[in-house]
Amino acid sequence: MSQTETANSTEQDRHQRIQRTNAWAVVVDGLAFVIKLTVGWMIASPALIADAMHSLSDLLADLPIILLARIARQRPDSDHPYGHARFETLGTVMLGALLLTVALGIAIETVELLFSDTRPMPSLLGLATVVIAIALKEGYFQYAIRQARLARSALIEANAWHARSDSLSSVVVLIGLLATLAGFPALEIIAALIVAVMIGWMGIRLAWQAIQQLVDQGVDHDRQDALATTLATIPGVRDVHLLRTRRMGPDLFVDAHLRVDSRISVSEGHQINEWALTTLKQQYDDIADVTLHIDHEPDPDDSQVRPLAPLRPAVERLLAEYDVRDYDRLIIHYHQQRAQLELRFANDQQRQAARQHCLRLLNDIDWIADITLTITGERLSRSTH
Repeated sequence: MSQTETANSTEQDRHQRIQRTNAWAVVVDGLAFVIKLTVGWMIASPALIADAMHSLSDLLADLPIILLARIARQRPDSDHPYGHARFETLGTVMLGALLLTVALGIAIETVELLFSDTRPMPSLLGLATVVIAIALKEGYFQYAIRQARLARSALIEANAWHARSDSLSSVVVLIGLLATLAGFPALEIIAALIVAVMIGWMGIRLAWQAIQQLVDQGVDHDRQDALATTLATIPGVRDVHLLRTRRMGPDLFVDAHLRVDSRISVSEGHQINEWALTTLKQQYDDIADVTLHIDHEPDPDDSQVRPLAPLRPAVERLLAEYDVRDYDRLIIHYHQQRAQLELRFANDQQRQAARQHCLRLLNDIDWIADITLTITGERLSRSTH
């Protein structure tokens, strides 16, 4: 199987894992809603009915998450050349905000409960229902958080914590019922405040991390150093600089400049580029795209910047003006915006005839650093006998 086929297979497995996890979220949230609402009506428990509404909100929140996950898996197109992975990041921001809203809701309810003289009446059926709901949501949380790590999906991780927020709110209800039975109703308020802080902090953390992706935050310094070290091991690479990274969902995009010998051919420079690109993708499975720029010399300081030296057509016109003709090949090297010319002739007579013209050219033109005059050698190929 080729590297491309392997990558496609891995990406397909990842999306299938996300799809299964989202499907289980709908099942678990639906069951929790039905169980809580049914038992809440049966025993006339406002707390349990309110908790059922929380589960319903989770169920409704699953729908845009499923939609965003489907959009995120779409292939790049003309409007989204880097793909749609940031829709997954957007979903993570939404879930983080939702977790923060849940935390604020619990805190407000706790304050209201603090000044209330009534407490929910305990019921064995109510207690059993809350325990079942906690088991359902906690079981889903453990499953989803494991799938999130395997799929490298911040969206699934956020949805897992959203599920846990429901189980933690159920824990508050359970503590309230047990505390009322034990004669310590204040325990419910303490537990609710702790749960609100936990959920709020998790919502802030997930949303902040996702926002950092949306504004193109790079990887940490250790990871950048590791990437630069890998590039520096490629034969022919003399220096790695201007290395930049950004996240696109689970994928990493890398840009870097590689300095190579200024006298190598364009094709050799391109081959070094291909080896560097392939090596990075083989060693780091989260890298989706690499853009490398090949430099032939160190980047100049602002004080060293010179006007751009002319390109080949202008050089050829200049040679003709100075009567430098009959060369077989012109090779141009550039160094600090000065041209180094190499002229190849068929024989020594033509080379000698061009010598005086080239000396005059060097004296007159500042941006030409030197001119090398050579005789074209014999070229051997497989067809040579």
